[in-house]
Amino acid sequence: MRRLVATLAGCLCLVAVAGTAMSQSPAAVTQTMVNVEYEGTKIWLPGTLVVKKGSKVTLKLINNVPSDPKEHGFAIPAYNIAETVVRGDPKTVEFTADKAGIFPITCHLHPAHVGGQLVVLE
Repeated sequence: MRRLVATLAGCLCLVAVAGTAMSQSPAAVTQTMVNVEYEGTKIWLPGTLVVKKGSKVTLKLINNVPSDPKEHGFAIPAYNIAETVVRGDPKTVEFTADKAGIFPITCHLHPAHVGGQLVVLE
């Protein structure tokens, strides 16, 4: 019973923090995204980015995929972003999240790779 109460209390705290964060004006968002390989599949982590509309977004992109090819793409077509990230040479992408919605994140060089999503909240 104590464990259930502690879990519920923790969930309520997370909801309260999320509600507070959502009610504030858009802030600058800085996130590091890392391209990794798991059992032969390449993926950018974290796979989902959530920001508020109007946020200034700065993404540091790091390619840690050990296998060839040594370059991988990071693209958010809705924001005209298409960057090639070479292993050992991080890139920085900056943009303003000026439209709400769910936008795919893809590898424009290797379309079969697992993609992610950018979620921009009103």
